[in-house]
Amino acid sequence: MNLFRHGRAYSSLDDLEKRRTKRSEGIRRILSVTGIILLCFVAFIGLTVALLPMLDLRAARQERDHRLQELQATLAEEKRQRDMCTALERDPEFNEAMARDKGLARPGETVIHIPAKPTPAKPAATSPALRD
Repeated sequence: MNLFRHGRAYSSLDDLEKRRTKRSEGIRRILSVTGIILLCFVAFIGLTVALLPMLDLRAARQERDHRLQELQATLAEEKRQRDMCTALERDPEFNEAMARDKGLARPGETVIHIPAKPTPAKPAATSPALRD
C-alpha cells in the first residue's frame, strides 16, 4: 500500500523489506566473489614469497656448480704446468725433446719431425711414363 505524503509515494514495509532482501543477496554474492578473488590473490602472493627463495637457491647452486667446474679445470691446468716446470728443471731428456719440438738443434744437427700418427698414403695416380 502506497502512502502519499507531500506528493511523494512511499512504499509499504513489505515492499521495502523485499528490496532490502534482494539488495542484501546481491551484496552477499559480491562479497563472496570478492572474498574468493582476495583469497586467490593472497595465495598467489604467499606462493611467490615462498618460492622466490627456492628459485634463488637453485640459481646459486647452478652458479656454484659452474664455478666448481672452472676451478677443477684451472687446477688441472696448474698441475700440468707444474709438472712441465718440474720436468724442465730436473729432466734433461725432456728439455732436449722440448727444444727439438720447437725446431731448435745443436750446431750441425738437422731436426726431422715424425708425426705421431702416420696418415694412410693415398694411392698416387701413375703416369703413363712410369707404367713402362
